Amino acid sequence: MGVPSCKGRQDIDDRMRARLLATAPMDPCAPETAAMFLAELPNECFASLALKRRTGRPLTQPRGGFARLEDQRRLTLALVDAGADFIPLTIDSHTRHNDYDTAAILLERSELEDKNLLNGYPLVNHGYKVSRHIFKDIKRPVSLRHGTPDARLLVETALATGVTEIEGGALTYTTPYTRTFPIMRALSYWQYLDRLCAAHSTSERPIHRESFGPLTATMVPPVVVAVIQLCELLLAAEQGVRSFAVSFSQTGSFIQDLALARVLRAMSADYLARFGFENVFVYLAYHQWMGAFPYDNERAIALIAASAQIAALIGADKVVCKTKEEARGIPTIENNAEAVRLATYVLDHAAVGTDIGGPAIEDEVSRIERQVDAVMTALFDLSTTLFGTSVGLAFETGLLDIPFSPHETNADAMRTRRGRDNGIFITDPGNMPLPADTLEAEREALAVCAAEEEGETYFKSIMRDINLMAH
Repeated sequence: MGVPSCKGRQDIDDRMRARLLATAPMDPCAPETAAMFLAELPNECFASLALKRRTGRPLTQPRGGFARLEDQRRLTLALVDAGADFIPLTIDSHTRHNDYDTAAILLERSELEDKNLLNGYPLVNHGYKVSRHIFKDIKRPVSLRHGTPDARLLVETALATGVTEIEGGALTYTTPYTRTFPIMRALSYWQYLDRLCAAHSTSERPIHRESFGPLTATMVPPVVVAVIQLCELLLAAEQGVRSFAVSFSQTGSFIQDLALARVLRAMSADYLARFGFENVFVYLAYHQWMGAFPYDNERAIALIAASAQIAALIGADKVVCKTKEEARGIPTIENNAEAVRLATYVLDHAAVGTDIGGPAIEDEVSRIERQVDAVMTALFDLSTTLFGTSVGLAFETGLLDIPFSPHETNADAMRTRRGRDNGIFITDPGNMPLPADTLEAEREALAVCAAEEEGETYFKSIMRDINLMAH
């Protein structure tokens, strides 16, 4: 049985790490560089402390990344002025795939042509020395947002830059973003990264890790979100991570949002305690709508405002903001600052952490919890010796299955639809071992929309579900 355990903790191979650091195309750093710089940062720059000290409304986390250093600095200053609680460092897509050569070419062209030709900041090519300038005198935590299966050099550079929150994980940054990158290899690389974050932590100022709950952001049912979040939490705890955020994105159903938030908080605590991981602080991050966005500005603003109110009601520790320009292209600096102001305005006037109950929510919580326990039990029962190996094997056997994932190892056998209260329900579980009575309950929840679809093709009906908020 490959169950989570501190025995799965890996030692960092100093020679391998030195070779990795030496491959940096700009400013290769020594192994002690990051630790020395992090020790000098004020407490206000640590994400774990900001989350621990949060009171009242959720903290705000915008996105944003530009190719050129001066534009990234201007974005940072604009977001601080707008009142953002966390500052983003969003990485370009070439760096995410370790294609530093192409990133370097496009960075040089961006400078020569006086425009950004990358969809994010190429941190590895800029290097940690100049990148520190972006956050000079900025007393806010900086969050690395990327999407990289092999983020070892990227995270090393980020820590040396002064980044104290690392988003992602082996599952959440491989299955939604790649087709062929081996999941087992990603698991190994992210075990290294979790151990690295733990090694750069102190008991008072841990480096914070955050999983990416939206996954494919396309019709992913609550049970899949919860299981993946628990897996990445437990994998991080194995390596000694002390501050971690589970997350999910707005589902389209207020009832499912409330239920999933409760499930993630309760089951995170339960599973950590079950396997003896003590003193791990777990937080909840909520992503505003990650699906197809309305093109119309008024509807986009209304959707953002509604998402912010839901974040407050579920008691999220942090809300990851969207902009009204999501359907139009890469948001500008002004768009991102405006999004922070909008979210902050709503959060400052929202009902925070209200205890909302009722039969519908209780039924949803109970069903999700039973499904999660069934999948996790099957995962723990696999004939392996390490939890990480079990997680990788679960994808190969279809025990874990993420709807609409492009990854070749993902079974892609699960089917979902929208039903009662716009919730996401399972029509076919594939090989995921879900209790039969919970699937029957989901079929009943789907029955309310069956009459509207008589004679309609599956493609047309699923596209309507996917575009729920776009029209």
